[in-house]
Amino acid sequence: MNLIKRLTTSFNATLENAVGELENHDAIVEANIRKTRQAVAKTQARLASLQKQQLSYESQLKQAKEQISVWEGRAKSIASTDEPKALQCLSRRNQCESESRRLTQAIEQQSNLIIKVADNLHALKSKLDDMSQRHDLMRSRQSVAEVNRVAFKADQSQALNDTFERWEASVLETELTITDQGSNDPLEAQFSREESKSELQNQLKALKDDQAQS
Repeated sequence: MNLIKRLTTSFNATLENAVGELENHDAIVEANIRKTRQAVAKTQARLASLQKQQLSYESQLKQAKEQISVWEGRAKSIASTDEPKALQCLSRRNQCESESRRLTQAIEQQSNLIIKVADNLHALKSKLDDMSQRHDLMRSRQSVAEVNRVAFKADQSQALNDTFERWEASVLETELTITDQGSNDPLEAQFSREESKSELQNQLKALKDDQAQS
């Protein structure tokens, strides 16, 4: 009984430790999911900011190209009448062309950066989905394990009840044996034998009397 009790206690302790570890794992995974979700949110915000900046670059590039045509047209219109001012107009046009090249390069770099950030965002979302799915699965398995643990304890209680019943039956059997032995009184037995013998003798005498009369 002591060995069974020790084994049962050890098994229960193992189950308790396992559940505790599962709870710790749950907290760790949940913390990582929370961090990943925050990273997804930050990356989404960063991507939106980059896309907004690219739209601004594209708008500025459009304006720069328009200004190239404007200043070039002005230079042509006064080239023969006001050469100094025409030269200033061409200088402005050249500045716009330089700005146009800068913006074109910036847009290209921005586009590449947006692609990389978008790829990172996709990877983070996939990781978050995978972690969340596995987290839900492990929580479900933990719930089943907890139910089984409770069921196991209930089975142990039933086994303990069965032990009590067998113990009670054994004690009752011993009590009945002692009672039977206590009721086997020698004097009582002697009187019973004599009375039985006397009854048999009376029955035999009556049988002989019936034969004699016939």
